[in-house]
Formats: sequence, structure tokens, C-alpha cells
Amino acid sequence: MVTFANILRMTTPKPEIGKILTEAYQYWMRTLPFQFLFCVIYFAITLFAGSYAFRYYGLFDEVQKFQGLIYTDGKAFVNKYGELMQTENALLFLQVMIVIKAVIFPLNIGFLKIYRKLDLGEKPEMGDLFAGFQGSYFFVFVTYSLAWSLVNNFLSIFSLLWIPMALFVPALIFFKGFNYFQSFKISVQTFQRNFVLLFIAMVVSILFSYSGFIMFFFGIFITFPFWNAMIYVLYKHLIGDFEE
Repeated sequence: MVTFANILRMTTPKPEIGKILTEAYQYWMRTLPFQFLFCVIYFAITLFAGSYAFRYYGLFDEVQKFQGLIYTDGKAFVNKYGELMQTENALLFLQVMIVIKAVIFPLNIGFLKIYRKLDLGEKPEMGDLFAGFQGSYFFVFVTYSLAWSLVNNFLSIFSLLWIPMALFVPALIFFKGFNYFQSFKISVQTFQRNFVLLFIAMVVSILFSYSGFIMFFFGIFITFPFWNAMIYVLYKHLIGDFEE
């Protein structure tokens, strides 16, 4: 059995970026129904809960007061909206959105189980998408998402470094059962050994995930979760330890 200490000492051959991208694309293509279901759930909860919170904190009514500027003075509208989003109610709304996204975050973990089942020759089921909500996982990953958002807000100018540094934390928690600190330590060390590879993979994932907007917006319903495939492939090649 591979222990925490052994993983820290592990070195794996660096795969080519082309191989990483190809494998991630193949995992994504093989699971399109799951990608679609993920997006339907994610956007439905985000939009409905977000809309309710936007109205609850009175932001909708405030926007209506100057929405006519959209047609007459777009710049003035943007300025007014920017001022509105600096108010106390707007900040409370943004905090609520962070909580909403944290509650949905465990949905991403389901793809780790789905992709692993494909590697094992097993048939994924729709219920696998909710693996991150089972038992203590829900609390663990919601807490992680909240902490990640908090740190990311403070280190916003360093996001290009912070995001890949913490990239493997959820996978290490899910596959190995490590705690936050152990997972983060391994994730950072993996980042240090593969900085260029992870940076390129992250940029490609972001571009591909949001490329759905180009396809009349609706394409986002299958491209948005692509980053999960990329994370799984990177984990498999750079860490490659699973708790079966």
C-alpha cells in the first residue's frame, strides 16, 4: 500500500502535453450524457438560487432603476452597476453565491469516480455523479470549496499560481483519504515538479470549458465540466495512486 510519505517521494515520468490533452478529450467524449446532466444541475441551481438571492437583497429592484441606460448610455449603466455591486447588500449576495457554489462543488467529484470506473472496465451509472455527496464527503468537499474561495479572493492576483497548486487536493482526498494539509502538500510538490505542464493544461481546460459559449451558448452544457477530465488525467499520470 502506498503511504503518504511514499507519495511525497514518488517521481513519475513527465507525460507529453499532447497525450494529456488527447486522453482528457477521450474521457470527456465517452461521458457526454454525464457532462450534460452535470451542467443542467449546476446551472439550474446556480441560476435559480442566485436569482432569488439577487431579489432578496434588493439588487434586482435597484438595477431596474437604471436599466434604461443600457439602450442610451452603456458606459453609465456599467458604472452604476459597478457602484451597486460595492454596496453592503451586494457583498452579502456575493457571499451567498460562494456558499451556493460550495454546496454544488461535490458534483465535480463524481467525475473522478466515473473516469476511474472507465479505467477499471466498469460501466458508470448516473448515480456515480453524486459520489461527492455521500457520507462525510459532502461536508469535506463543501468545506474545501469554501476555504478555496476564501483564499482565492485574498490571492486573486496570484490565481494563476494558486489554482494549479491546489489542483489535486480533491482527488487526493477522494482516492487516498488524505486530509486537507496532506493533500495540499502533495499537490504543491506535484505543481513544483510539473509547473509548465500544469500551466498549459489549466489554460487549455479553461478555454475548452468555456468554448461552449461560442456554440450559441448552449454548447456550454457539455463543455463546461471538461476541466474534471483534465484533472483526472493529470492525477493519473503525475501521481497515479488509487485506493481500490
